[in-house]
Amino acid sequence: MIKRNTMKKYNNNFKGLRFISMITVFGLLALSLVQCEIQPDFEYEYSNTTGELGITAWEFIQQQDSLSLMKEAVMATGLQDLYSGSSQKTFIVPKNTAFRDYLKTNNFSSISDIPVPILKNILLYHVLEGKILFSDEDFYISNSPMPYQTENGQKMYLSRNSNYQGLINQGTNKSWTIVTSNLEPTNGAIDISPAVVYFSAVTGSTDIPDPSLESDTIYAIQDAYVRAGTYVDNNFGTDADLVLRSDIGSSNNDRKVFLMFDLSQFTASGLFREAHLNLGAYYAAGKGENVNLRNVQDITWSENSITWNTMPAPDADVISSIVSTPLPNLSFGTFTWACTDYISSKLASPGKISIMVDSDLGTNDGIIFVSKENSTYSYPARLIAVYSAGNSTLAMGINTGFTVANQGSVVLSNTNLKMEGAAPADIIYTVETAPASGWLVMGTKILTSGSKFSQLDIDVSNIVYVHSGASSANDSFSVSVRDKDGGIINTFNVIISVQ
Repeated sequence: MIKRNTMKKYNNNFKGLRFISMITVFGLLALSLVQCEIQPDFEYEYSNTTGELGITAWEFIQQQDSLSLMKEAVMATGLQDLYSGSSQKTFIVPKNTAFRDYLKTNNFSSISDIPVPILKNILLYHVLEGKILFSDEDFYISNSPMPYQTENGQKMYLSRNSNYQGLINQGTNKSWTIVTSNLEPTNGAIDISPAVVYFSAVTGSTDIPDPSLESDTIYAIQDAYVRAGTYVDNNFGTDADLVLRSDIGSSNNDRKVFLMFDLSQFTASGLFREAHLNLGAYYAAGKGENVNLRNVQDITWSENSITWNTMPAPDADVISSIVSTPLPNLSFGTFTWACTDYISSKLASPGKISIMVDSDLGTNDGIIFVSKENSTYSYPARLIAVYSAGNSTLAMGINTGFTVANQGSVVLSNTNLKMEGAAPADIIYTVETAPASGWLVMGTKILTSGSKFSQLDIDVSNIVYVHSGASSANDSFSVSVRDKDGGIINTFNVIISVQ
């Protein structure tokens, strides 16, 4: 029987979030359980597909060696009652490797090094009100994220892909595939996460028209794909297709796409505002996985000679990522990546740039893009840059400050901080002075002097202030603001009242 989800839902209040839905039926719990590193470690009847554990979430966490860092985090924040209480909740539980990745990324050596209020805010984001199971009717349709309120005041989007795997924050700037779903402690539900997750709504689009904008388009001067397995020495530079694929359990059929552009071909004048990379395609498996752009330092490769064995290595960081969506065979469509910051960094000295397109390892997600040699669809890879005339009406709107409990947290909103005169995505705040008794957090990153965020980040709840508890006196931070047409608001303070 499909259970009705009693979790309160919230309407999607941010732009740029697009969801693709396909009707399919959620598979057996055992399909995902086999992937969980803790599966052999807890006493659980494999045939019991209800996932009922007979113990609280806190008892379950304490029994698992592979959740020892989660146990340490809960104890450090004093949140044991939250995980052991009788109130029904959904607990997203990061495994040990997730915390190790978080520690490394944020330059902490141990859980005890993380400031307690920061750690508490992280854990509260991983707890949702009510019991949510992926057998609930809300997940009958795949790739259709639903928003749920978390204990820290932000939202978490839950969905599942066509492979019957649960997803966290699909369609936002960063998404994750759940390791094990539908475990049922006596006080709700547990999902095992491969990462310390966070909310980061897409903030790169706006519906506000601006007649002063001018677009300039350039096309790839080189394009090719490379293939592993028995094809490592084959060159596909003259093919009509650019094929992308990442096999499950094998790299024999892995394929990656390489593109080269010459930025000196941009001729439009004005202030650079944004850039997008567009690739045409006529087939995509669309399994809801990440498709990534990565910068390649080497710009000497040729489409007529590049092979798997000779391809240049990309940078580790991802320029931009999108979630793959289905495209039936021979049905033409386009895939678009926002890459404004990347192109902006290259325009100071415009010349050739090289980009590799890949997909997450082991996803078996395939896409057939159109190369510049394709005469059937005639849609070569293109970079589109947008410029404006430089006219600005940026002005101070709202700056009321906000109130926070001692050692508490607040999600910033446009009811307490809002600038006007431009599209929210085009209004850029720069942190001039960070808070003295707390932190501004975006995702899992602490914003420091020089960090930037947009008005749209505020509008869609991407920014959280966390109070340290070091002082009961009022706190503050200072910011300056500019827009993409050259408007400037000089440095001002945002006051934080501590209760």
